[in-house]
Amino acid sequence: MSTRTRTATVMAFRDQRRRPLVLILIVLVPAYVILWSVAETKPTPRTIGLPGGEWMTTTMKALHGPGMAGLMIAFLAALVGVFVTHSALQGDRRLVLAGFRAREAVLARLLVMAAATLLAVAVSAAIMAIVFTPASWLPVIGALVLIGLVYAAIGALVGALLDKLPATYLILFLIMTDLGVVQSPMFHASPVRLAWLLPGYALDRLLYAGAFSPTFHAAGVLLLAFAWLGGLSLAVFLVLGRALGTRGALERTGSSTPGGSKK
Repeated sequence: MSTRTRTATVMAFRDQRRRPLVLILIVLVPAYVILWSVAETKPTPRTIGLPGGEWMTTTMKALHGPGMAGLMIAFLAALVGVFVTHSALQGDRRLVLAGFRAREAVLARLLVMAAATLLAVAVSAAIMAIVFTPASWLPVIGALVLIGLVYAAIGALVGALLDKLPATYLILFLIMTDLGVVQSPMFHASPVRLAWLLPGYALDRLLYAGAFSPTFHAAGVLLLAFAWLGGLSLAVFLVLGRALGTRGALERTGSSTPGGSKK
């Protein structure tokens, strides 16, 4: 990591520290939602399909543990993506004007998103462990991390297109539609037709495979999840880099022309 990238990263973390609301939400929201949803759900028997053709009988109460953890991580990570993107578009053009490359500023913001996502995963996994013990922790933690990173990237892209309030409503709708309804084994014993077109398909399949099966048969969905993460991460890098580079160029052009300086 170059000196300028480290400097931009430190500044990005300091900027995020001045906005503590998201960090407070990361800690408080999973604790309330996960514990409350599991406590209020009856242990109704439920048979679900897992990757590899395996079928498992569990309960609706048990499904709520990993399911609500995944939902909370997706929403919080996407919210971080929205806010970090807006901070980047509003403030990082000053770094570009000061001589930083756009990609250095973007990389710093991506590191902030990744750190906040990992914090959301740690908190949600710890809360989930109070009410649910998965069959295999490793794929569950991997799935939760991937859920967070994928939806942080989606939040960043939505935040680059919309203001904060409409972006927040849109990501809430997307997450509830994808993870909360279409992919959820609480509504469908196995994924519905065309569910694989949504990013949550591979993420949820991996999550529930680790939660309820001691053996791993989800290599295919794991690769699909990495494909989603790689494609979305590249899109975020290119969109933010282009936005910051274009704004920085316009600022430099405006400030170099007579009467064109900005305050």
